[in-house]
Amino acid sequence: MKKDKGYKILGIATLSFGVVLLSLFLVLLFGKEPTENIDEFSFTSQYIAKQSQDLTTEIVFNEISQGSEINPVKQGEIKKDENRKVVSFKRDLSEVEINKIEEEYSIKFTQESSVNGVYTIVTTEESNVEKLEKDPAVESVETDIPVKMAADVIDWGVSRIGADKIWDTATGVGVTVAIIDTGVEMTHPDLQGKVTKGYDFVNDKESTEDDNGHGTHVSGIVAASRNDIGTVGVSHGTSIMPVKVLNSAGSGYISDVAKGIYWATDNGAQIINLSLGAPVDTDVLRRAVNYAANKGVLMVAAAGNDYGAPCQYPAAYDNVICVVATDSSNRLASFSNVGGELAAPGVSNYSTFLGGSYRYLSGTSMAAPHVAGSLAILRGICTDCKSSELVATLRETAIDLGAEGTDIIFGYGLVDLRVAAEQYLNIPEEEQIPEQTDNEKELEEVSEPEQNTLQTPGRGNVVRKEPTVVKQKPVITKPEKDKNNRFTMTKIEDIEIEFKLEPVSENPNYEKTVIYVNNKPVYTTTKTEDTYTLEYKNFVGVQQFVRVTSHFTNCTQPQVHDNLIIDRVKLMRLNPSKSILERGREVLGISSSIPFRGIFNFWW
Repeated sequence: MKKDKGYKILGIATLSFGVVLLSLFLVLLFGKEPTENIDEFSFTSQYIAKQSQDLTTEIVFNEISQGSEINPVKQGEIKKDENRKVVSFKRDLSEVEINKIEEEYSIKFTQESSVNGVYTIVTTEESNVEKLEKDPAVESVETDIPVKMAADVIDWGVSRIGADKIWDTATGVGVTVAIIDTGVEMTHPDLQGKVTKGYDFVNDKESTEDDNGHGTHVSGIVAASRNDIGTVGVSHGTSIMPVKVLNSAGSGYISDVAKGIYWATDNGAQIINLSLGAPVDTDVLRRAVNYAANKGVLMVAAAGNDYGAPCQYPAAYDNVICVVATDSSNRLASFSNVGGELAAPGVSNYSTFLGGSYRYLSGTSMAAPHVAGSLAILRGICTDCKSSELVATLRETAIDLGAEGTDIIFGYGLVDLRVAAEQYLNIPEEEQIPEQTDNEKELEEVSEPEQNTLQTPGRGNVVRKEPTVVKQKPVITKPEKDKNNRFTMTKIEDIEIEFKLEPVSENPNYEKTVIYVNNKPVYTTTKTEDTYTLEYKNFVGVQQFVRVTSHFTNCTQPQVHDNLIIDRVKLMRLNPSKSILERGREVLGISSSIPFRGIFNFWW
């Protein structure tokens, strides 16, 4: 009996030890315990980061006084209230008409501002809402649902999209971007002097001070000044139009968002950034978006932070650019929704914040203004271009991430503002200026005073040397890439990146060539033909984005480029066990299939 009992104890111990070993293996295999958040991540994909950043909210909510200028109804966390309705009338109403409607349908209009026939009302059990809906003056009656900002988590992003490479040529001067958000801190040293007149629909006043920080952070990504302090925005010559529709808790009503779109459109905004959203379509929001689109206004919105859900509204509308968030390895941020049109950096972006400070924040809220700023640059360069042409340019020049071609994770790909801007900056062939010969002096002495001269002490009048046009460009000759500038790996190996300047000729203006991998410089050479070995052990993520940049002095285009994506997704599929262990905790997430999680939640 004792012997049998001993065997039983030994068996239990062996089984327990086996369970422990299996659990450890699963942790190593998947990077997390198997029982943690099982239904949050239903699939895995090499293109999606497992965890882009700690998702704890870093936004500090300031205490605000409940004075006469503050609308108490719109403060704090706003919850859905079926008694609060947004009514879209076919035109604005007079006071007499408002009083008549209130009496006829037993409703009460709020004291909030109206724009383009959008009014908010409060109903009771005695209200006849069905009859109101049938009134010939009414377009629609809907519940005024809450919306929230798209950054609930904590800026390298400006550089990643190549904005800093074209600032010597374009900065978005003369363009106005409306930030429909929590307001803007107008006194911030990086935003001072560039904030135009706006409106606060939360408290019905013209002052649009930010009591949350989100709107100020988004504004900085678009337009923070290039003033040797803090940070620099994508289009730092752009003006910001603040339209406050979210309160100190980042919460607000769909009616205020619609009003904000109307107001911004009617007051001269050329681009509207909407780093906010709601999970359902509404007539009032759709009508406002269509109004702005018909006026030629470009609209950009955050996809949402619901871990793989579809783009929320207004981002889901066809005439709004839905932007998903990527991390520094060009993978989809783990929190980002999918199904967007373009991708942009949205993890740990450094930008302006309250009190003249700066902060790192993450979210699709941060990705959207990278696209809004890019459009501001293009609009500033091509003032006569149609809005659809500018959007098409961003699509066509985007860096193709993920599966080849347009896909459900990254859309057209990562915004490449440098390449997009160059589509409008190329100098026509007939304007090219020939280079000087070697025996010509850098400054040629002349005696004719009427020529373009510069007085130099001791040297007399000298001619200015005009910049030449670059006739060479770097071409990546190895590895061999396909028509989409992609090389797909089929075995584990180091990759030789070989380039040469074409056409091959002596160019006294050539300075150097820099090779970047994932936007980090890894090799610099003064040769016109050279090779760099990218070691496999240094690969980060599934795709390595390689850019070869050649620099020229005294030229109209001081930099020219060639790009390559090294994709090892096929390699991982051929070696699944190795790829999973190799990826570890970095890539657990969702696939191109969108998991349904039961309930749509509001997001920020």
